Amino acid sequence: MRKQAVLQKTIRLCVWIGCLIGIIIAIQYIDNKLSTTAAQDPNAVQVVAIGDSLTYGSGDPKSVGYIGRVKEHLSLAWNKEVSVQRYAVRGYRTDQIMVHIQNAKAQQSIRTADYVFLFVGTNDFIQAARRDFQTINPLEMERKRKQFENNLYQLIGQIRRDNRHSPLILLGMYDPYGSLLNHDQISGILKKWNNTTFTMTKEYPNTIFIPTNKVYLHKNKEEYFSDYIHPNPKGYELLSNRVIDGMREQGLLLEN
Repeated sequence: MRKQAVLQKTIRLCVWIGCLIGIIIAIQYIDNKLSTTAAQDPNAVQVVAIGDSLTYGSGDPKSVGYIGRVKEHLSLAWNKEVSVQRYAVRGYRTDQIMVHIQNAKAQQSIRTADYVFLFVGTNDFIQAARRDFQTINPLEMERKRKQFENNLYQLIGQIRRDNRHSPLILLGMYDPYGSLLNHDQISGILKKWNNTTFTMTKEYPNTIFIPTNKVYLHKNKEEYFSDYIHPNPKGYELLSNRVIDGMREQGLLLEN
């Protein structure tokens, strides 16, 4: 009887582990489907978007995000099919994103891309503040900024080794912290972090910076955000418009 009970317990454990593995595989499959759009037209303009939850489209029920809306703008402006390969993982810092694109599929996508978008730093910034912006430590934020700078330098270098010629478009971090009492302090620190990204773009040819820090300033946060950091569809529309305007300002978007 005891052996039979042990056997039954073992079987139940194996079934439970098998189900758990199946769930994990299913989640990874769905996550990949949502974050990557396969090219349908070989003559389409190839766009690669790299980043965290903001590139993934978190906060948008359909996960279109900013890059899906940018795709629509570009397709209409050029009257061409635009294909987006999205390499984005929610919650990832810059160093984790760098590891995420170190595989043959991502490298091939970057190598053949006509445009590469990079939107990183928000998770680095949040974690540097220990998720508590009301008691922010300027010295810790500066130490983490230097770490972010080093990681970003390596990430951009990695992308540029895979693709030296196509435009690399870096988005600066936006400012969703306007309602906090110490907003002036946070805004000053955020400006320094964004300046780190801007300065780095000057070291590489055909690499541009599009600031987004003012996109949501003086806006009703409840109207444009799904939570404290992620825009809702209306918020992503504002962000995508800023990206398109930035591309025009940089001479990257010449409508037919």
